[in-house]
Amino acid sequence: MPLAQLVTSAPIGIPPRTRDPHNARVPEDAAVRKFSVPNGSVTLAGSLWTPVEPPTAAVLMHPGSGPSDRDNDVFFPPIREHLLAAGIAVASFDKRGVGPSTGRWQDAGIVEQAADAIACLESLHDAARVPVGLFGHSQGGWVVLEAAARSSGAAFVVTSSGPGVTPARQERHSNRSYLTTAGASSAQVEQGMEQFDELVEMMRAGTSLVEAPGYLAGHGVSAAVDGFELPVFPDDVELWDFMAKILDHDPRPALEKIEVPVLALFGADDPITPVAESVAVFREAVPPELLEVAVFAGAGHRLQAGDPPALVEGYLDALASFVSRAVA
Repeated sequence: MPLAQLVTSAPIGIPPRTRDPHNARVPEDAAVRKFSVPNGSVTLAGSLWTPVEPPTAAVLMHPGSGPSDRDNDVFFPPIREHLLAAGIAVASFDKRGVGPSTGRWQDAGIVEQAADAIACLESLHDAARVPVGLFGHSQGGWVVLEAAARSSGAAFVVTSSGPGVTPARQERHSNRSYLTTAGASSAQVEQGMEQFDELVEMMRAGTSLVEAPGYLAGHGVSAAVDGFELPVFPDDVELWDFMAKILDHDPRPALEKIEVPVLALFGADDPITPVAESVAVFREAVPPELLEVAVFAGAGHRLQAGDPPALVEGYLDALASFVSRAVA
């Protein structure tokens, strides 16, 4: 069903004056309307924001890991505000089981989340009547690449701190970074990585969390790294099962299928995503005429810098200008 038939407020182009907790940091003259989109047994709830002038493009934003809502905590609103000011419509939705969306986010791996994004993309395309692209942050980067490879509806794709490697490789990099930052010695870090590798192999073998030898007793960390208060792996059964589901998802095949412009944004100081390795994969898999890569000095996983943290200078302009060029 087209999104235009699902909105609960004014038609597109007529700004409704309604209060909405997800309407923070949006220009007063922007229109916002809620929508719901069915995808199989689940229904996804979200919002579509449009600038006062007819938009030149639209961006569907997909959040990161965990029970993320349409704001992705506080990460999406300033990005949304900037895009609206640039004449670009923005939509995002609550993940399964979050807010009014039905289902459970724990049941949706990368492929299932991509199907959710495609359902919303198709509906948004019918409603917006302008080119629509995808934006995914962190885990959402894997999702939007998969969605773009499976659907012809995306005019462009943007990944923000989206790894070019598997979740297993990304988590290994992340745990090494955290242990090193916490002050573990080289020997302690290597011992922590050995346990990480053992746990990954247990996951691949279908071992449950309660069956993982010594895992619960050690609270997820070996004696060598105990005391750093850093989990080597999830100590929650549902998170363990979810990680096992997505563990070996490889974004390269999706990247190789995408035939629209791709923008990959990274923070040079990101402790979670292996930036150099990810950039190399993007450059190998995507034709150079379709790919833009930007790595921002001093920025972390959320592309923020400073105290208090704020989006690093140049990030928002790089995003908005890419969207304009992609649909020109």
